[in-house]
Amino acid sequence: NGSRSTLYLMGDSNRTFSGTVDSIGFGVFPDDGGAQAAGLPKVARTINWVRVAQRFPVRIRVDKPDPDLFRIGASAVALIHAGQDEDSP
Repeated sequence: NGSRSTLYLMGDSNRTFSGTVDSIGFGVFPDDGGAQAAGLPKVARTINWVRVAQRFPVRIRVDKPDPDLFRIGASAVALIHAGQDEDSP
């Protein structure tokens, strides 16, 4: 928590946004089989090339979100810069 991040939205991949990691979850419930794990969120697979085993919830506080791009259902790629917290230069 507290690491800096860079975000790229699939709706406009030419722009980048900065943010700070607020929390990272442990995983998601596999909706295509597997054992049930209590407490994990169930997230439907909407992008076929992303495997459920590689998905886990990350909450990022975006510094200056564009309200036209950041909306429910938007997809993004987040790069987390481990070791760089919000107090780092």
